[in-house]
Amino acid sequence: MEPDPSLSHSGSGNSHDFQWMVLPDGAFQSCGQTRTQLPAGAYSCAQDCYGRSQFHPQPLLADDYIDFPGSLPSRVLRDIALFWAARGRFERIGFLHRRGFLFYGKQGCGKSSLIHQIVQGVVAAGHVAFFCDHPYVFLAAMQEFRRVEPERPLVCVFEDIDATVKRFGDAALLQWLDGNHQVVRVVNLASTNYPERLDRRIVSRPRRFDRLLRIDAPDARFRDAYLARKLRGQPAAERARWVELTEGLPFAALAELVISVACLGNDLEESVALLKSLDAGAPSSLEFSDGPPPNQGDEPEANCDGSPVGCCR
Repeated sequence: MEPDPSLSHSGSGNSHDFQWMVLPDGAFQSCGQTRTQLPAGAYSCAQDCYGRSQFHPQPLLADDYIDFPGSLPSRVLRDIALFWAARGRFERIGFLHRRGFLFYGKQGCGKSSLIHQIVQGVVAAGHVAFFCDHPYVFLAAMQEFRRVEPERPLVCVFEDIDATVKRFGDAALLQWLDGNHQVVRVVNLASTNYPERLDRRIVSRPRRFDRLLRIDAPDARFRDAYLARKLRGQPAAERARWVELTEGLPFAALAELVISVACLGNDLEESVALLKSLDAGAPSSLEFSDGPPPNQGDEPEANCDGSPVGCCR
């Protein structure tokens, strides 16, 4: 087996390949096997109990997403490749070398699968991608990564960015999106089901997210390609019927339809009608309530003993 060129060996000959790590004060501490760069892949960011950044392999879930020439994933990957190649022009003009894409649309239309497919293409090109779960942990990890690999292209992923902002605020994210940390050669990919929940400082300012791309229900070409993969051997005329009946269904509903009919033996037209009714509205407790609608505020209408709200006993 050929040696991995990314591995750095101490030459000490010890059985565990330990090395000496140089500490900031000039002291030394033993460490295990090292690499000169992270293997191409997707990672989540974390910290150990001492606040040191860690990068954990992140599985990608894009097996069911269908690609074809001219599809959105292929167009975004082409734009990313052009962006990497334009580094010199960015530097000559005096701009930070970074780019951002925000994908939005109703749930179930495949935004996460789309992002994971794009990341798969990025990893296949030998690059790395990092998923952000906690903005402050993420910021520290990205600065640490750049200290080790200052030139490597990277992709950063912010799935359900509105939920991240709701939980942690937008201060750290805005610092990152504005390039305040001078971490360059970066492409940011974000998704949201609720673009209206994002402050205009995020969605309406170029150089934070330069492209806002709406992800709708799959079109007829996508549905035909998906069904051809899942229902192998199905006659073309029958598949065309499926394609016609599923107009307007999101990606998740399309997958459920295949399960309902092909796996569970349910009727095609009845399953389509059920999925379209589910897609049209969400369930509510008002469906079985005989009384007035519940109070929409944070406080109940009465205390548990029946006394008015605010009355102390």
